[in-house]
Order: sequence, then structure tokens, then C-alpha cells
Amino acid sequence: MAPWQARHCACGTRLARDNQGELCAACLRERPASAVSAPPDVPAEFWQADRMYEALQAWHMGQVFYAYRTHPWHGRPLSQETLAGWLGLTQAQLSRIENARTPPQDLGKLMSWAHGLRIPGGLLWFRLRRGPLPVQRTVERPDPPARKVLLDMIAPGGDWLPLSDDAPQHGVTGLDGMSLRATGEHLLRTFLHLDDELGGDSLYVPLTRYVARMAVSVKANPRDGLAAYGQLNQMVGWLALDANKHAHAKRYFATAVEVGHEVGDPGLVTSALGYMSLQETYRGRSQPARSLAQMAFAVTTDRLTPLTRTAMGARLARAHAALGDDTCLRVLDALQADFSQAGSDEEPSYFSYIDAVEVAAQQGACYLDLGMADEAITAVSEALALLGTQAPHRARDRVHYLSRLAKCHLLGGEVERACQVGHDALALSRTIGSARITERLSELDSALTPYGRLPYVQELKELFRLVTAHTGV
Repeated sequence: MAPWQARHCACGTRLARDNQGELCAACLRERPASAVSAPPDVPAEFWQADRMYEALQAWHMGQVFYAYRTHPWHGRPLSQETLAGWLGLTQAQLSRIENARTPPQDLGKLMSWAHGLRIPGGLLWFRLRRGPLPVQRTVERPDPPARKVLLDMIAPGGDWLPLSDDAPQHGVTGLDGMSLRATGEHLLRTFLHLDDELGGDSLYVPLTRYVARMAVSVKANPRDGLAAYGQLNQMVGWLALDANKHAHAKRYFATAVEVGHEVGDPGLVTSALGYMSLQETYRGRSQPARSLAQMAFAVTTDRLTPLTRTAMGARLARAHAALGDDTCLRVLDALQADFSQAGSDEEPSYFSYIDAVEVAAQQGACYLDLGMADEAITAVSEALALLGTQAPHRARDRVHYLSRLAKCHLLGGEVERACQVGHDALALSRTIGSARITERLSELDSALTPYGRLPYVQELKELFRLVTAHTGV
């Protein structure tokens, strides 16, 4: 450890070891912060302090303001009046921002405040400029979820390029005399239906190829088809997610976010962020999942349709449940209230999958994560019953919900019943191609390992081995 070196104030007084500032207490009293017209230059370690780091990770500029004002580097806390003056705010405005339950979302103001305080761009949850991503912080912390997820997945200013290195030279034209926009919307409906029946494994490549060529067309003429292009990118992202192609899914979702902003479609921005949240939930990254779901809700408050709010409520509830947070139950209540309003507004086509089946299934998933076996069994059984009467073609969902129901029975101590349901799921899984669902079945197989001596467990495990042998699971 390097020896401590004494530091001195400009007046010559030796500074105390715990004084991280540049002035002694006497000089601070004689020179109030309000006399300084601009924020001081602070050292790099100023931003690494625990309270400041936590405030930045909360994505709440009000918390950042408070952490800045009370930072020990200043010697004594700055007043709200002082910081407000530096930022061109009134004391009352600063107080409201610091105490707001919902963080400020106006990007222009966030950028202005960040520039005013000279916050390093690499620590922010938004971009200060359109260009290369800012340099990451140099001090390692255990998985800084919110900022890392945002920087990794949402890169405003993207160029909408396809993923492959051999980018197509030619675009696409509309089908049968349709505009490119109408063609994109038609393809979206088609692939949504096919996805229900087949899963993402076989659908991902053909739609990816089309979207790669569509990128050429919308670059040449963004007025025709750009919005549909964004929606199709979200669809490709979902297919990639279903096929466990997570890196590709991130990039397609990021493009959907960018295009949503470009065309002024907050629903698409919200939806794509919600899919990002779900992806993190699937990957066991619950903190980033919750942060992304909260960001999705914060995109706008007055233009989200009932089904949009329902979908985002499901994403947020799943993230809370994965964290074992019973806030999930309150979110589920709000979700039900939002869903009850469905039909009062025109809904985007990309939310057509939100129905009573989906709501019941998401409730069941939450109850399962919270360890509420009886409630989970009831909800997932309801989803399966609704699926049978309202959407029997959705084979992938049936396999998914059966595997979930088996886990619910296992949670409730009904091992034999879990194996019976798991057998049904495995038998049906042969008709679809979904790496995500195979992964869910693998989780069930692993959960049954402690009961491996039971004959019905051995039988199910052997069936799992046979069914999934070709997947390499």
C-alpha cells in the first residue's frame, strides 16, 4: 500500500485525511459553494464512490443529483440552491427531481445535466452523442446490470445494417403491387402465425434474409416501409431469441428500438425493450430484466395502449418474480386491470399475441418463480384450457406451458404427476423447432434428477434423451 501523502489547502492548512476536497473547513466556511459559478473539476474516483455508483445504476438523475451534492469530496454537502444554480434550475425544481418516484426521461435535459456536471459518458445509461460507445469504467464492479445492458443492447445511431458480412446489394419491392409498408405488415402477420405453429428455429433464417434486403430499400427510401422494417426487426429478434441466438436477438431488438424512435412509434420502442427484458429473464439476469422493463414503461405514459401496458406489465412482473420480489403480485393486479381495457384503443399488430391465454400463462410463470405452487398450477392449467379452445394451432405454446405445469407439480411435491405432464410435453415437442423450449424441457429434466431412482422418472429421462438427442442438449 502506498504511504499516505499529506495535502494542504491553498491557505497552507494541512488537510485532514478524511477531507477529500481541496479546501480546509475554515476556507469552506469563508467561501460558500454558492459563490462558485460552475461545478468544480472532480477526480475520476469521485464517480466511483459507492453512493454515486448506486445512483448511476438506478438510472435516476435525481438520485445522481443527491449523491453529487452529498459527496464527501466537497467537504460538506452542497445546498440544493447551489446545484440548481449550476444547472439552470430553481431550488424547487431540483427538489422535485431528487424526490420524484419516476426518474426524468427527457433525453435533452438528461444530456444537458450530464454535460453540466461533467459526468463521464461511460457511466451513463444514455448516450451523450451519436458516435462510438463511451469507454467503460475502469474500476471493475460485480456485473453493473443496468448500464451494461443498455450499452450492450441499445446503441442509438445504428445504421440498420444486416448481421451478415455479405450484405445484399439489392433491396426488395412490394408483393403483388403492395407498398413496401403493406408488404412488411403482411409478412409480420404471416410469421406471427407460423411462429405459433413451428417455433423460431426454422423461421429465423428466411426472415433474416428478407430483412437484410429490406434494409437496403428503406435506406434508399425511408418513407416507404421504415416502420414495417422496425416491426420485422423485432419479429426477427423474437425468432432469434426463440432459437437461442441471443447475440443476434439483441441487435435486432436494438434496431427496432432505433427505428421506433425514428418513426415516432413509442409502442414499438416499448415492445422491443420489453423483449429485451424477457431475454434477460430467460438468461437468469433478473436485475437487468427489471431495469429494462422499467425503462419500457417509462418511454411514455399517455400513448401506450391497454395491450402495450399489459405486455410490459408481464415483463416487469416476470423480472420481479425472478428476484423473489412480491411486488410482482401488485404488478399482476395492474396487468389484469390493463388487460380488461383491451379493445378500447386500436392496438399495434405486433401485440396481437397478447390475449387471455398469454395473461394466464405469464401469471403462472410468476407464481412458479415465487414458489406459489397451487396458484401456479391453477394459472397454467387455465392457460392450457384456453389454448385448447381458443388457439389450438399454437403447438409451441402448448409444449411450453406443459413443461411449466410439470415444474409446478414438482414444486408442489407431485413428482409422478409432474412426469405425466412432462411426458405429454416431450411427445408434442417433436412437432416444433424451438431451442428455447428444448432448454425449458432440459430444465425440467435437471429438476427431476434428485428423484432419479423412481421408475417413472427414469422413463421420462430416457424419453428426454431420445427426443433431444439430435439437438445436442
